[in-house]
Amino acid sequence: MKTNWFLVMCLFVALSISSAAQIDLSKKIPGIKYQSSYTFDAVIEMQIDFYSPKGKLQESIPYYGHYTNDYQYINIKHKRGNTVYQTLFDIPNNNCLIILGEGEQVMGSASVMKDNSGRTLKELNLLKTNEEKSIAGKNSTKYTFDVPEFKGEMWITQQVKLPNDVGILKASKMGKYYQQLSVDGFVMEITSITPKGRKTVMKTLGFNSSKPLTVTIPEEFGRAINKIDYYEY
Repeated sequence: MKTNWFLVMCLFVALSISSAAQIDLSKKIPGIKYQSSYTFDAVIEMQIDFYSPKGKLQESIPYYGHYTNDYQYINIKHKRGNTVYQTLFDIPNNNCLIILGEGEQVMGSASVMKDNSGRTLKELNLLKTNEEKSIAGKNSTKYTFDVPEFKGEMWITQQVKLPNDVGILKASKMGKYYQQLSVDGFVMEITSITPKGRKTVMKTLGFNSSKPLTVTIPEEFGRAINKIDYYEY
């Protein structure tokens, strides 16, 4: 998982630009276009637990994967301390909005996403085991992985017909290293351990197909100069 310092630095740069400069900047950077508001149809409730190298639970954070029924708009949301962080993917406009706050107290910046159409996606090789368990009411099979960046286990179900982009796999940010999996199915739970012994456990807690969310973007919203990689967010 990435720390939030990178996000804070990006926002500081974007928000330090004056309102007038933001408007001029948006005209010079093609593709920075977004809606005034986004409404999501459903949500996947998740939780991420962070452990010390000695196995002590340090922090437990609820995560939410909001999405539209056509999966064209996705919003990964969590709260750390007193701050709400949202990463909103606007697929039709090929943009990502990094948002701090919620309701009427929203700030942040919009960025164009890099074109990955010709990119060779790196695959995470998963080894199937004979272990199974029920997670959030879905029968799931355990897979293991061991790569230079981390090792651990992943629980995958065939009973959920959703893209992994809306669930715990996206929230885990494993896509920074591996953009696809060697097996099909929806990821319900991930345990990863870094070479330094830091463990992260990412769980799917439940699904709610009738819990809408509306995110309103203020008219004066920052623009980020650099394009971002969809797989790193």
